[in-house]
Amino acid sequence: MTQDMHDRSGGGLTRRRLLGTAGPLSMAALLAACTGGGQSAGENTPTRDGTLQWWDQFRPLTTLFEDEMFAPFMAEHSDITVERRQLEGADLGEALQVARRSGQMPDVHSNVGLGATPAALIGQGWFQPIGDKVDFDSLPIAEEIYDGVHRFGGDLYSVPMFSGRIHDATPWVNTELAEKAGLDPEASPATWDDFRAAAKKIGDSTDASGFVLPQKDAQFLDGFVNWIAQSAGAPGGIDWSTGEYQYATQPYVDAIEYLKSFQDDGIMHPSSPSMGPRDARARWAAGEIGIYMWGSWIIGGLMVDEPESIERGIAAWSIPRQDSTRHTITRGPGAGQFWVNADSAYAQEAAELLAVVIGEEFQAKLASAMDQPPVLLDTVENADVHPAYARMVEHFTQDVRIAPVPESGNPAVWKVVAEMTDIHPNVGEITQSYLSGASDDLQGDLTAYYDAASAERERAIEIVAAQGEDVSLDDWVFSNWDRESDYSADDYESR
Repeated sequence: MTQDMHDRSGGGLTRRRLLGTAGPLSMAALLAACTGGGQSAGENTPTRDGTLQWWDQFRPLTTLFEDEMFAPFMAEHSDITVERRQLEGADLGEALQVARRSGQMPDVHSNVGLGATPAALIGQGWFQPIGDKVDFDSLPIAEEIYDGVHRFGGDLYSVPMFSGRIHDATPWVNTELAEKAGLDPEASPATWDDFRAAAKKIGDSTDASGFVLPQKDAQFLDGFVNWIAQSAGAPGGIDWSTGEYQYATQPYVDAIEYLKSFQDDGIMHPSSPSMGPRDARARWAAGEIGIYMWGSWIIGGLMVDEPESIERGIAAWSIPRQDSTRHTITRGPGAGQFWVNADSAYAQEAAELLAVVIGEEFQAKLASAMDQPPVLLDTVENADVHPAYARMVEHFTQDVRIAPVPESGNPAVWKVVAEMTDIHPNVGEITQSYLSGASDDLQGDLTAYYDAASAERERAIEIVAAQGEDVSLDDWVFSNWDRESDYSADDYESR
């Protein structure tokens, strides 16, 4: 599965790229697949044709969705059929772009693969609010709902299905290969040097490569480098105590140099440059690789596609740090996974389905699916999960803290975010270029990105402020932020 199920594939959405990545679907078939739900082709008038269309990328959750959500819902709504379409993340984003242009959007879908923030998509008129259709504030999930993440302009648009206490760089270990190399698969290497030594030992002692880094997907690399840089001390892409971007700081340079060292020293699988995340998982599952750093959803995906790899043995290590200092990993709260199309005629029913997703009963079953941990994280304790998954959740609890969200501090910030355009090359694209040898000026490239990103934010702030909004760079500064603690709703009040 991100990234096949949480795919954040980068790159602009052009007609040429769409035709080149549609796979076995012809353009006509892809357009036909978009038909139904809230719209008819070429129109924006909501119609109720008896079918609620739902698109997502969560393939390992197919049985859970169909048996525990859609089937009971259809039993209570005999006049509605829920049709679900599951696509790879990047393909989903492209199919949604085509569907939007042709007026054939699904009623509910994820925003994976669209390459834009929810704020920007709301600003472009993609979604409609759901807070007036279900009393979400009365549900256990209420404290996990944030302005600027799920609520925009006072209206609730989405709810979190998964916990924000995660990262996408858990080292997943083939225990059989680790044991052949004389390693204890349950003992996490503490530092970068320890981790490199373990990967090298697997490569030297077996027929497998010690490590893999899928480099084909720039957006995967963009996120992955952020986690590694944080393990070297970076507070994240932004230092919340100052509001400054961090992309040109030493931890980001060190993180990319560290990744390159695996390639330079022959520890990395030689096909890494041509792999996407799913390709790497398949090679890992086939026993070609000892360690693959990826997200929590790997076990759920393997259970569906390559269960023999789970039977062979899998372990979860804690993310290694650059040195003996255990820097915490920070990230914002759990994002909204599903959004209701602005032209859907089934907004009420869609909101009711989203209420099921965040209910305690469904959340407990979601934990057992071993995808991203559920937003009601306590449900994992009593769920039927693999020991490696349980260990991973323990690591997340120890290592990850919830960071501030500027949009939650000042709702006007989401308008700035919506105004901002993507800067290229970004960190992922710079990493690709450096690993391939196309550029040897890593510090210069990162500095150029930092400068451009900073200038773009300032430009967007000026535009939104000129529209009458009270917004400034100070909205990215949280002087009471403590990296070792979660930033709570109370912290926004005392900021």
